[in-house]
Amino acid sequence: MGTVAWGFLSAEGTAVPLSVPLLAPGKGASAIAVCPGWPPCGPPSFFQLMPLARLGVLTLVALLFMALAVLGRLTAGASWLTGDARGRLLWALLVGAGGLAGWSYAAVVTFAAGFGFTTQLALAFTAGGLPFALVAGMLLRPWRANVVAGGMSAGLAAAGFLMVAGHPAPQNVFTLYAEYARYFVSGGPPAGPL
Repeated sequence: MGTVAWGFLSAEGTAVPLSVPLLAPGKGASAIAVCPGWPPCGPPSFFQLMPLARLGVLTLVALLFMALAVLGRLTAGASWLTGDARGRLLWALLVGAGGLAGWSYAAVVTFAAGFGFTTQLALAFTAGGLPFALVAGMLLRPWRANVVAGGMSAGLAAAGFLMVAGHPAPQNVFTLYAEYARYFVSGGPPAGPL
């Protein structure tokens, strides 16, 4: 996930043709968006990536899901969900989707809290797997592990909320997360400041 984060963070500063109003409201022109500066860029979007970088990100995420499927097969007895092939597939999808949701929540927190490029990369490389491990922990057989993983997830979500609430952010972190998710997949400009 650190490599994926590096791709998105480096794309934030890459010159990418975007349609932005240059002269008058309502009159769009093609411009090169270079962050920081004008025109202002929001957080990284999938559509800011060059085509080869998009393919690389999709390949890395596909490899992540394949690795989770292999891990589910190798540790079939550890989870109450991995008893058969369908259950292992569901386990891999839940851990992958839940981990990506937690990872992107952490990215929104770091953007909103004003973390620098180096700090974001260090966190992505060292702790990028934590959301995936917490989701997998919620699916383990001993119920105590489920409670611990759920409690840690709730504590980290609350810590992220408080980190952003302590900064002059225009919205709370959950609203920012929803806005960023829309921006990430649409490639369009955010409705408000992110």
